[in-house]
Amino acid sequence: MPKYSVGFVYVMSNSSMPGIVKVGKTSRMAEDRAQDLRTTGVALPFDIEFRAATSHIEAVEKEAHAMLASARVSPKREFFRIAPSDAIDTVKDALLSVAGITAWESTEPHAIRRGDRVALTAEAGDLFVVLAYPSLLAKRAEAIDFWQAHSDGDLLELMGTADPGHVAGVSDGDQGGEEDPVPHLDRARQVPNGLINGRERLVSGDRLLWFRPMANGESCNFVMFEIRDHCQVVSRTWDLQLSTDGWPLLLNVLTWVELPPCVERGTRAALRMSRPRAWAPRSPDSADGWAQIGGDPQPPEFWLPQLNKPQRRPGKRR
Repeated sequence: MPKYSVGFVYVMSNSSMPGIVKVGKTSRMAEDRAQDLRTTGVALPFDIEFRAATSHIEAVEKEAHAMLASARVSPKREFFRIAPSDAIDTVKDALLSVAGITAWESTEPHAIRRGDRVALTAEAGDLFVVLAYPSLLAKRAEAIDFWQAHSDGDLLELMGTADPGHVAGVSDGDQGGEEDPVPHLDRARQVPNGLINGRERLVSGDRLLWFRPMANGESCNFVMFEIRDHCQVVSRTWDLQLSTDGWPLLLNVLTWVELPPCVERGTRAALRMSRPRAWAPRSPDSADGWAQIGGDPQPPEFWLPQLNKPQRRPGKRR
């Protein structure tokens, strides 16, 4: 069974309750939760003002409620007397506060397996380092790629799958690597899923290091992910940053003049670790029996299962 999943923290309004919003969480689509709220006691349907994907829905909701405590209508209800825009800003602040790198800190690497869905909330300046073994018999890994988040609230998605045909990456020149695997966050395809600014792939045996340098770069927050199957990586932003030349700052564009000392030290230490128990080539050769990378792209519902239409509940009428 997958260990990691993604849900949503949402902000909803209802024109029959002017000046009040609902801030809550759901492991399903926000539309499904809105439909649940459409009872005989509510005159009009709820409108979804905002939804944020996260692997920490409980913590983010709790933090947002704490930030909005003075505006809460009732201690037993998730309704707040506040403008939707202010509620949205609060949820974004809660994401940065409790769903960022500190939410993932652990003494052991986080293993990403088939079926896992992970959403990492990054801050501007966060660095990611990809470590890979160049061959099955290689004694040491190599740092093969460096990525950077360019604005607060950028989202890095890690999505595990058993089939290498499902994944594709821009840096590897894979077919379909520039396409967004989940361009919308609703079944009607009306709600854009941010702006994709990076799509990469990781293979079994890779390690992904996540660093958040402190002010002088001498110390960092640090998290490691170890890939046990194939992994589709997608970077999203809602605040696209541009270079001084006017070009979009993509995931694989670094603005650091040089790597902070803590990143260099952490990377060297990770390179000395014993090798993972699994391995797969980054450029597989079908003649050796390896499946083709990117040869079997999947629909958005594969990567975000909530997009599938909900099954009819027993005893419920349509």
